Amino acid sequence: MATLTDIERLVAAGQLDDARDELERFLEAEPQNPQAWFLLGGIYRRHELWGDAINAYNRAKLIDPEGPAAAAIESIYDIIRFVNTDLMNP
Repeated sequence: MATLTDIERLVAAGQLDDARDELERFLEAEPQNPQAWFLLGGIYRRHELWGDAINAYNRAKLIDPEGPAAAAIESIYDIIRFVNTDLMNP
């Protein structure tokens, strides 16, 4: 099984599908690891899978309420709520 450092290297190298697969295996063994859930949320976010990203970040937030997941969730909501009125028909 890959370590979180190994998985972070995969993410940094842009190998997101491999990183996701490794994270899923990692989380089967360590489902209470908030860093792993946060990393998985980041992968989903890069793929614009907003619901999956929010779910993964929420898992991280439940385990570690003081961690960075809350800010990541809020930034996704900012993206989802964004409206460019210049592109709307009058």
